[in-house]
Parts: sequence; structure tokens; C-alpha cells
Amino acid sequence: MKQKHSDNFDLLRYLRSQKKDGNIVPYYLASKACLEHLKITKPFKNYFYTIGLYYGEGACIRIGTTDYDLKRGSLLTIGPGMTCQWLNTSFPSNDTLFFYDDIFVNNFNRSFFYSLEFFCPDEKSVMQLTDRQFEEMQQLFNTLRAIADKPEAVSGILYSILIISQKYFWNLYRGNKKELNGKEHIVVKFRELVSKNFSQYKDVAFYAEQLHISPKYLSEILVEYTGLSAKKWIEFHVMQEAKYLLSFLNMSVKEVSYQLGYTDSSHFSRAFRSYEGQLPTEFKNTVENLT
Repeated sequence: MKQKHSDNFDLLRYLRSQKKDGNIVPYYLASKACLEHLKITKPFKNYFYTIGLYYGEGACIRIGTTDYDLKRGSLLTIGPGMTCQWLNTSFPSNDTLFFYDDIFVNNFNRSFFYSLEFFCPDEKSVMQLTDRQFEEMQQLFNTLRAIADKPEAVSGILYSILIISQKYFWNLYRGNKKELNGKEHIVVKFRELVSKNFSQYKDVAFYAEQLHISPKYLSEILVEYTGLSAKKWIEFHVMQEAKYLLSFLNMSVKEVSYQLGYTDSSHFSRAFRSYEGQLPTEFKNTVENLT
């Protein structure tokens, strides 16, 4: 399959359009054969959620600016707003579910996703499971594949997969804690909102309004739990995306600035220099020379 790079390319929408059974559902369960058939090597934006279990070695994916080698026992998790690129077209056996958040519309509250830290763009996107965890997760994915044609049942199994994945994540990166407190829920929901809206909204007030708290209180919580203010978090997401676009896509500085919501490329250049210590043209030239 050939597709030009565009933030308008929605992989899940494309996969759903290829289904021949006429059953339009908010998910698609892919496999080794499916991913190899797609032959996607261009970067694309994730408009959906991804969770996949890999049964062998051989796949490599770039998420943002980080490369991950997937092997037996790798659990892949990607949330909306991330730019991804498969770095090869050969895959091991796997079960990879792509889905929109409305998969839970009739069963669970979609705000549940805000508590899943592993879908936040500043977190690691791959967990390497222990043998016991891998067997446990494999059983769930086997069940998911067995009921893939039953939309009313898929959400229940997926819910179990996500809850268990959160426990794995907390065990690896959060000292084996058991649940999020109220402030942590605000942090996670803020990060989710930023990942979807940073190009259009760069004002802290927008996010505070969405969370029904004051901008000052929002920043206080973020500094307490992450060390960064709300403004710094927004800047982080904008500049991570800017560095990715400048590094891996054939886009001019002006094109990058417009894609990131700047109406004036000089404003973008000043913001980039303030954050990175060099102009975007200098950064781009450095990357191209290294390449």
C-alpha cells in the first residue's frame, strides 16, 4: 500500500474500510500478515489507541523520536497524537489492536483512558513483560482474537487487558503502586488533552478550563507531580513534535511552523531557539549532516 505522508492519513480508518463483512466497528485487530501487507514506511499520525503483544523479534517502530525494537514479550502501547513510523516491513507473529475510545461508549466511561499513563506521549511506549506476565497477556489476546467478530464482547476483554497493563506499568515505573490519587488523575488527563490539542491550543487557560480548575492550580499540581509547569508541558509537546518533523520529514521550517499552529514562522523560530538553543534551520542542518 502506498500513501503519502499526511497528518490526514488515519491507519485505523483505512483498515476498517478494507473489511469486507460490512461490520463497521471502532477497532481492528491486526496480525503479522496484515502489517506486512500494509508496507507502511512513511510516518503517520496516531488518531487512535494501539496496544499490541509481540511473540517474536523483528519489528522496529519509531514513536515520536524514540526507536523501539519489539521482541517476544514486548507490549506496545501508543495513545492518540503520536507520530509513528514502522522502520521495517517484516514482522513477527503479533496481535495488535487499533481502536478509538468510543469502543467503550456503551459499556464503560471513556474517561477511563485518562488514568492509563502508558498512553501518555511522554511515557515509554513499550513494556517488556516477564514470562508470567507474557503468558497472562497472551491468554487475553487469544480470547480477544477468538471474539474479534463480536463487538459487544470485545470491549470487556480489552478493558481487562488495559487494567492489567496498567498494573504492569505501575510495577515497572511507579514502585508498584495500586491506584491514582485525585491530583494524579488531573495530571494524566491534562497530558492527554495536551497530546491532542497542543498544535491548536498553547494557552494554559484552555486546558484549565477543560479540567474545571484555575490555571494557577493546574500548574501547581503539575510542578508537584512532574516538576514542570503547565506552560512547560505544552512547550515540551510542541518542541518534541517540531524536532521530529524537522528530523525525519522533508518539510521546510515554514511548513513545520504552520503545521504546529504558528501563523508566523519567525515566532516559531524564536520559540524553538529559546527552547533548544539554536534556530530550527541550524537544528535541521545538523540532523541532515549527521544523516
